[in-house]
Amino acid sequence: MTTATFTRGTFTLMRTWAVSPARVFSAWSDPSLRAQWFGGPPGQWTAIGRSLDFRTGGSEVLEGRLESGMTTRYEARFHLIEPDRRIVCAYNLHYASRFDSVTLSSVELAPQSDHTQLSYTEQIVFLDGHDGTADRRHTLEQQLATLQSLLGLTAAA
Repeated sequence: MTTATFTRGTFTLMRTWAVSPARVFSAWSDPSLRAQWFGGPPGQWTAIGRSLDFRTGGSEVLEGRLESGMTTRYEARFHLIEPDRRIVCAYNLHYASRFDSVTLSSVELAPQSDHTQLSYTEQIVFLDGHDGTADRRHTLEQQLATLQSLLGLTAAA
């Protein structure tokens, strides 16, 4: 039996928005807001199930279907939630019932006068030996762009 080696990836995305940390935090904590920006690729993916228990020790599950018919499943556990400041969660990602990866995700919101600096980091272990870090980063960039548009956020100068 051949076992694929682990592949590891890490990336951090930074954004500075002209709003309070509370406004940005609400995009993670409010289920109706989260459902509007957090999901698969827009126009290529449809949500088929979603639950959010946003508290330390709580969980989130998001299931969807790509245009190809392949299903996806995101299963997260929140390890730390500090309102308007920090979120740490670990999540598993499955494609078509295949366990793809385990990720540690952290969000930091730092006030800067009338702005908020968002720092989002993922530390990923891909289980099949293929590096999907670039795809994961691209997906998150799309999600943050959707979030920015949804909340009418403007980038700080």
